Amino acid sequence: MDNNTLYATHKGSVLVGDIKIPCAVLNNGKRVFIQREIVGLLTGNKKGGFDRYLKPKNLQPYVPDKFKENGLDQTLFNFRIDNRTAQAFEATDLIDICMMYINANSDGCLLANQKHLATQALVIVSAFAKTGVIAVIDEATGYNKDKKKAKDELQKFLSGFMRTEAASLVKRFEDSFFEVIYKMRGWSWDYTHKHPSVVGKWINDIVYERIAPVVFSELQKRNPKTERGHRKYKHHQFLTEEIGIPKLLNHLASIETLAKVSNYDWNRFINMVDVAFPKQYQQLKLFYDDIYIDSIGEEKTQEYKYEIDPFLSQALNYNPKDKEPSE
Repeated sequence: MDNNTLYATHKGSVLVGDIKIPCAVLNNGKRVFIQREIVGLLTGNKKGGFDRYLKPKNLQPYVPDKFKENGLDQTLFNFRIDNRTAQAFEATDLIDICMMYINANSDGCLLANQKHLATQALVIVSAFAKTGVIAVIDEATGYNKDKKKAKDELQKFLSGFMRTEAASLVKRFEDSFFEVIYKMRGWSWDYTHKHPSVVGKWINDIVYERIAPVVFSELQKRNPKTERGHRKYKHHQFLTEEIGIPKLLNHLASIETLAKVSNYDWNRFINMVDVAFPKQYQQLKLFYDDIYIDSIGEEKTQEYKYEIDPFLSQALNYNPKDKEPSE
């Protein structure tokens, strides 16, 4: 994500000793401290950047690899908070910086005018020793409450859309569906119940990856491949009769319609499917004990309210009784 699009979704402050340090959680899930506040915390003076503290020759063996490889300018980034731009460290970078001073001091490599930095570094590390810097920021900003809400809403949605155990096998993919697929590929249709493995990949592509966010990845978890590379059940056996199956059947009917409208031209058909049913985001990125829904494909420049990610919100707000424009 471009630094120009980063902004604080949650903000707060953590107590280090008797000093409050502003912190934030960004829209890409990163937990951060503002550079000038960290300089002030370590040195007692907020003026100037932190780069000068990484330059002394005696510290070079202890400078974190991240800063050696990228330099401070590339490691810091800008974000928006309270209608202004601030420059930030990732929260975990603060711990690495503190350990630089602590380790150098343990090895007897600090100069006399650097000793106070090691003392303050030890205070900072001690402040986060029990719960960790990420957990401290999540608590201070209130982000832990919202991420729990997101997890609960996700589980609520999945429990409505999907079964925990596979249901009895009932035919859901009619012969007409496979007939149009075969016709578009120039194959002869003989009403066989055994299909080339590539057909399964096409079904994942045009059906399961498009009916709702997260559902396809969850189906893969609940219905994993065996040692022989096959799945014990059909994916649709894990969809609920109340929401999952109606959504699937409506989608399959629309797929058959698009095949006919495309005049059974595969490339034209895929283009139509992409327009009518864009792929839903299926993978969740885990940040420690957190769920962060990443963007899909194109970079989004507008700012979204954090409450629930827009792609997850689309799933959570789904009502099978609502008629969708594309269907």
